[in-house]
Amino acid sequence: MHSVVSIIYVNYNTSGLIINSIISLQDQCRDIPFEIIIIDNSSSDKEKEILLSRFPDEENVKIILSVTNLGFAKANNLGAFHSTGKYLFFLNPDTLILNDVLKTFYNFLETCDQKIVACGGNLLNPDLSPTSSYGNFPGILLELCNIGLGLSILLNGYYKKHVAISCKVSDELKRIVPYIVGADLFIRSESFNSIHGFDENYFMYYEETDLFLRLKKSGLESHLLPNAKIIHYEGGAIGKSDAKNFNYGKFEILLKSKMYYYKKWHSKSASFIKAIILLQILVQYAKGKWGNDLRKLVSIYRKSIR
Repeated sequence: MHSVVSIIYVNYNTSGLIINSIISLQDQCRDIPFEIIIIDNSSSDKEKEILLSRFPDEENVKIILSVTNLGFAKANNLGAFHSTGKYLFFLNPDTLILNDVLKTFYNFLETCDQKIVACGGNLLNPDLSPTSSYGNFPGILLELCNIGLGLSILLNGYYKKHVAISCKVSDELKRIVPYIVGADLFIRSESFNSIHGFDENYFMYYEETDLFLRLKKSGLESHLLPNAKIIHYEGGAIGKSDAKNFNYGKFEILLKSKMYYYKKWHSKSASFIKAIILLQILVQYAKGKWGNDLRKLVSIYRKSIR
C-alpha cells in the first residue's frame, strides 16, 4: 500500500523510546497509510541491535544506519530524502501518541487553504498537563527577558503572547502559530522540499525555528491543532538540564545554534545580542541556575560567538 505519510525519527541511543513511540503510533493511527523511516545517528552497537532486532522485516519500517552522528537537521533531511509520502511527520523518539493524530493532521491539510503547509499537536507531560507546543520567533526582547531580572514578569501577557518561545495549549481552539516545536512537525513534503528542508548548519536546536521562519517569509502558514494529543518526555532524547545537574554539553549545542540563528536573521543586532547573552550567563550563574563553573560557561560562550 502506498504511504500517504512518511514518519521520520532520528535515533541516537534512544532505541527503547522509539520502539514505544512506534507502538503507540501503530495502536492509535490505523486509517492513514504510513511508512516509518529511522535515521540512526551512529548509536552504540547495543542500541542498533535493539532497533534492528525489533523491526527485522516490517515493510513499512526503514532503518538507515549512519556511520557518523549527523545531528538533528541533517539526519531529518536524510530521512526526507528517502521518504515517499505526500506528507512528512518529524517525530521525536521521546513521544507517545494518544489519539489518531495522523488522521487529524491529514484531514486538516487536505481541506484547508494551500497556503497552510504545516501543523502540530498538543504536547503533554506524562501526567497529561500541557508542555511547550509552539513558540514565537526569537529576538532581542526575548534575550533581554532571559537575563533573569524580571522583565518577562513586567511584560506579563505581552510576553506570553508575543515573545515567549515555549508556549502551552490551554484550550481546544485551532490557531495560526509562528513555529511548531520540532517534537511533532507535520508538513507537506512539497513545501518542505521547496525551501530545501532544514538548514544543516544547525546540529540541534533552532532548526525548526529557522524552517518556520523561512516558510513565513515565503507567505506560508502553520497551525496548531490542540485535539491531536501527544505525550512528550521533554529531554528524554538528550537529557534534562537543571540547577543541580547542569548539562554543559546541551548548553553548548544550544548556544551555538542560537548564535548561528541570530547571525543569519538578525545580523545588524548580532553584537548587541552577544553582549546580552554574556550578561545572561553572569546573572544566571550568580543565581545558581546555570551550573557552578563560570570559566566553563564563558569558554563555551566564546566558542559559540566566533
